[in-house]
Amino acid sequence: MDTWYWALEYVRVFFAYVMILFVWPSVVFRDYLRGRSRTVRFTFCVTVPVVLLNTVVLSLGVFHILYGWLIAVLFYGTLLLGLLRWHPVRREQIKKISRLFLGTYGIRLLLLRLRNRVKNGIRRAHAKFRRSIRGRRCVYLMLGVVVCFGMVYFSYGAFHDYSYGFGDMYRHHSWIYGLLNGTPFYEGIYPEAMHCFIYAMRVLFGVKIYSSQLFLAGIHVAVFLVSAYLLLKELFAWDGTAVLALALFLTVDLLCIDEIFSMSRLQWTLPQEFGLYTQFLCALFLLRCLKTDFSDRSCSRRERIRKFLTDENLLLFLLSLSASLAIHFYVTMMAFFLCVVIAACRLPSLFQKRRFVSLVKAVCLGVLIAVLPMGIAYAKGVPFQGSIGWAVNVINGTDTAEGRTSQAEQILEQAQTSKEQTSSGERMTESGETTEAAVQPTEQSHGGNGQTPDGGSADAGQNSAPKQSAGNHMLAMAERMAASFAGKAQLVWKYGYVQLYRENRAEWIVFFSGLALILWAVYRMAAGIITGLLKKGSDSKKIRQLFDGYPVLVGISVLLMIVYAAPFLGLPELIAGSRLCSTEQLFILAVVVIPVDLAARAIALTPGRRVLPLALAAGVAVIYVGTRQLGIFHGYLYYELTRYNAAVMVTQDITDKFPENSYTIVSTTDELYQVIEQGRHEELLTFLNRVNGSGYTLPTEYIFVYVEKRPIQYAQSHFFIGPDWLAEEKYTSYYTTYFSEGNSINASEISREQAEKEMMTFSKLSQTYSNLDSRTILESKAYEWCRKFEASYPQEMKVYYEDENFCCYIIRQNTYRLYQLEES
Repeated sequence: MDTWYWALEYVRVFFAYVMILFVWPSVVFRDYLRGRSRTVRFTFCVTVPVVLLNTVVLSLGVFHILYGWLIAVLFYGTLLLGLLRWHPVRREQIKKISRLFLGTYGIRLLLLRLRNRVKNGIRRAHAKFRRSIRGRRCVYLMLGVVVCFGMVYFSYGAFHDYSYGFGDMYRHHSWIYGLLNGTPFYEGIYPEAMHCFIYAMRVLFGVKIYSSQLFLAGIHVAVFLVSAYLLLKELFAWDGTAVLALALFLTVDLLCIDEIFSMSRLQWTLPQEFGLYTQFLCALFLLRCLKTDFSDRSCSRRERIRKFLTDENLLLFLLSLSASLAIHFYVTMMAFFLCVVIAACRLPSLFQKRRFVSLVKAVCLGVLIAVLPMGIAYAKGVPFQGSIGWAVNVINGTDTAEGRTSQAEQILEQAQTSKEQTSSGERMTESGETTEAAVQPTEQSHGGNGQTPDGGSADAGQNSAPKQSAGNHMLAMAERMAASFAGKAQLVWKYGYVQLYRENRAEWIVFFSGLALILWAVYRMAAGIITGLLKKGSDSKKIRQLFDGYPVLVGISVLLMIVYAAPFLGLPELIAGSRLCSTEQLFILAVVVIPVDLAARAIALTPGRRVLPLALAAGVAVIYVGTRQLGIFHGYLYYELTRYNAAVMVTQDITDKFPENSYTIVSTTDELYQVIEQGRHEELLTFLNRVNGSGYTLPTEYIFVYVEKRPIQYAQSHFFIGPDWLAEEKYTSYYTTYFSEGNSINASEISREQAEKEMMTFSKLSQTYSNLDSRTILESKAYEWCRKFEASYPQEMKVYYEDENFCCYIIRQNTYRLYQLEES
């Protein structure tokens, strides 16, 4: 029964998501999208609603006119206008409707004709779709299979654990609730495009915020995968290679906790992961802009403005950038890294006449659109939210939760100390005492006391020595630079590749990266010679640039690895390393399949190209079966478990059965967010403190008291279990504490002895619940209180639900004669 309930909620979230993100822009902007490519239509649909909702919702909220009905009027009004423009109501249709109400036109005849029109419309749309994918059906079929597999994999956890998977989701829930109350930037200025999107799902389709937060990530990952496919398709010479790269991404296992955490984040509805798809779209349309010829734009200013506004590549680059900045600052930074590599690989094109200026204008306009609501709020005195300070702390190295700068400094300091001790030990082993010859270079290099060993002046020795030639000086400088580069490369290898992928797999990654660059360089030289002898014009340029995506892929994977290892290189940690790993994993696997792309392109030039569709299907199957047979198939991910499933379902049952605001739930903070729109919530800690006083009452007819008979270890990494075809149960081996798997959940036991202990005091309320000893004391005291109250009022207090882990008590009282709860 629980599964069917959540399946229905999943369908509701999916329907609202598709309506807002795809149906609405397809109808409203139908004239603009008509005749455009599928890539353009997809990108337009996944960026425009996000940017518009962010701008409209936040702007209305800043001026205190944010109402759900107003958003509904704007959304459904524009949708209706788009439909009427698409299918205008004709006079004869109005007459038929009038005759229907007058009784002179049969309802069955009307329904029959309506059914025939719908049937014919579906038939025409299907025929049009088949024509549009002719020749690429297998690619789209395999892409659909891979995307559906990804959706199932990343949605599975929400059907396994019904609670939020990460603590930050509670905070984001409260911000969305703030929007429902007309208050944007509830805790300060922060990118809220994701919150505006979920808010729209709530006010337009009635989808519960809790359900949206629970399932949206597993649905939205489809956009992430398709966006990655579009970028990889642009960089590869064969479309199928991009599908193979995604298949590897969704099947190859992970070897590091940072990677597991980053991949797990894709199943949690968080702003950064919600916006990750925009990094691929920014890179894609920057690349397309750099391929577009801007040399013909030396016309009048009015004409240049018109071309700027109608250039689809510039427009979609602008919208993708704006969407990334409106969703999360980290996404914009990651998009910047991708774009830097693309710009570096196409540097001459970047500074072509008028192209650079157009790109700068697009960037400025995109940034302006995204930050305008934030700027208005800041001008009105709204401060920045605390997470901005956290990001700054990561950069300057003072954060220890996800930042690794302090850890890197300690590791490097220990390594340096160990190296010095080893070096000193070797010198002492070679000679019992320090020799004059050993001391001399040390003193000379550090200046010593200004004396040479024979008592002469060091300056005099220097004057008598021959001066170093300019060539030798340059050679020495080059040697020092090479040594420094080798040292940095070694650090990237050790604290980047090896740390994430272990030595054996890291060696293969570096091998494929080098092989890709060699293959590209060989082809470039051969193509340059051949086209120079045989062909001239634009075709020769396209032939030479056929595989120019390879250095881009290698460059992105290397740059992201450098950013990950930045703390160990003495560089600021611009982005918490664990946030990069999912994107890094994708590009590294894309590099691995480059030889396949090269071979497929060669086959495409021969009559054997007919086998490529079948080869793609076989390739996806081989990747799936091969990873399982080789023992490198991916594992199930985890949620940071905070509640028993029973607590979630009991809360849902209460909100469905009891009238709004007729009940109060006494529990830890987690139930607050699920019940906040329908009823009241009382903190368990507040309840236990006040029952020891006097005059304590709760004003609602029903009171529900939640007790964990086995207090849960808060935020433990709870790994899922499930069918072998989806994933394996393997990632727990990387964890030593605070983890569990399947039906085994880390928990303690309540007891009378624990109830007699004093409650522990912490600086934050959350620590009172997250500390297992403190939670055990609280739950034990709550259970003892319930037993005493039940003994005093057996008719008024009943057990609403109970199992081996969790119990819910219900108290019914007369609201005109409230119980004094401390009397129990």
